[in-house]
Amino acid sequence: MPACRRPSPISRPSSYRKSKPGKPLTVCLILVIALIQVLWGCTVQGRVPVREARVAEVVDGDTVILDNGQKVRLLGIDAPELEREGEPAQFLAHKAKAVLTDLARGKRVGLEYDRLRYDRYGRILAFLVLPDGTNLSRELVRQGLAHVYTVPPNMGFRGELLAAQREAMAARRGVWLKALNQDENFYIGNKRSLIFHRPSCPHGSQTARSNRQNFQTITDAYQQGFSPCRTCQP
Repeated sequence: MPACRRPSPISRPSSYRKSKPGKPLTVCLILVIALIQVLWGCTVQGRVPVREARVAEVVDGDTVILDNGQKVRLLGIDAPELEREGEPAQFLAHKAKAVLTDLARGKRVGLEYDRLRYDRYGRILAFLVLPDGTNLSRELVRQGLAHVYTVPPNMGFRGELLAAQREAMAARRGVWLKALNQDENFYIGNKRSLIFHRPSCPHGSQTARSNRQNFQTITDAYQQGFSPCRTCQP
C-alpha cells in the first residue's frame, strides 16, 4: 500500500498577501500635503501685485485695505496691537491707527515690494509711499508709533527705518516713553530671526549658540534693530 503523501501547501498569489497598512498611506498623505503647500506658496508668490492703489480702509497701525479689497501689511514695522481676544489695546495702538488713517485713507499710494510679496495669510507685504515720497513705515517709526520689525529676507529700507527709530528713541517719542523700561539683567537676541527675548523665555534659551547675541540693556536690542518676542514680551 503506497505511503500517504501530505498535500503540498497551496501557494497564494502575491496580490493575495495583506500589505501592512498605515505607514505607506501616512507617508503618501504627508507628501501630498507638502506638495499642496508648495504649489499654493508658488501660486501666491507668483501673483503680480498692484503697483499703485487707493487706500480704502485702515485696519490698525500697520495694516490697510486697498480699494480693490486686498489687505496690505506694511513692511519693516510693527505697530502696537489693538484689543483682541479679550486682551486690552497696547500703549498708543489707537493713536497709531488714527495717524495712519490721517496719512493714508482715501489717498493713492505707491506699493514697493521686497523679496517676499505675500505672507502666509495671503496679505500683500509692501512699503506704502505717498505721492510726495513719504514712506509710511518710516513716518510711523519716526513718530514713535511703531518699532522696526524686519523679517528676513525682506530687509529693504532697514537703514532708513533704524535711523528713524534711533531718533524717536533719543527723544522718548511715542511708544518709547514705556518701551525702554528694563526689568531684566540681560536679554537674549537671535541674530537669525532678529528677535530678542527674556532670559526665561524658551524661545530665547533654545537659540543656537551661533545665532545668539546677548544684550545688557533693552535699549541696545532696539538700537540694533531687534524686535521683542511676542510670547515673553520683554
